[in-house]
Amino acid sequence: MSKSTGWRRITLSRNEYESGEVGVLFGAFRSAYVAKNGPLGMAMFGCWNEDETYYFVYASPKSVRYILPILDAYSAHQTDAPDPAKLSLIYGDESDLSAFDSGLEA
Repeated sequence: MSKSTGWRRITLSRNEYESGEVGVLFGAFRSAYVAKNGPLGMAMFGCWNEDETYYFVYASPKSVRYILPILDAYSAHQTDAPDPAKLSLIYGDESDLSAFDSGLEA
């Protein structure tokens, strides 16, 4: 069962994606990440929806406070934790995905 965990999602149309909007997001996120010295868990991920008409960009819970202006500019919505198997790292520290792992590491 998923729950709302502070993740934020930006939805880009295929046209926005193909026009390079992910690159704009990448640049803005990278600038915030570098300015804050790469906080643990601060990451941005992406994936296509099932019919590939929209590209979802997810901001990890630990990144939200550093990128609020970006999230506001793109009308990001709070969302349930995304399925980590579908995500690709866009930029940052992906340690927030370790919260999805089950079991113990040896």
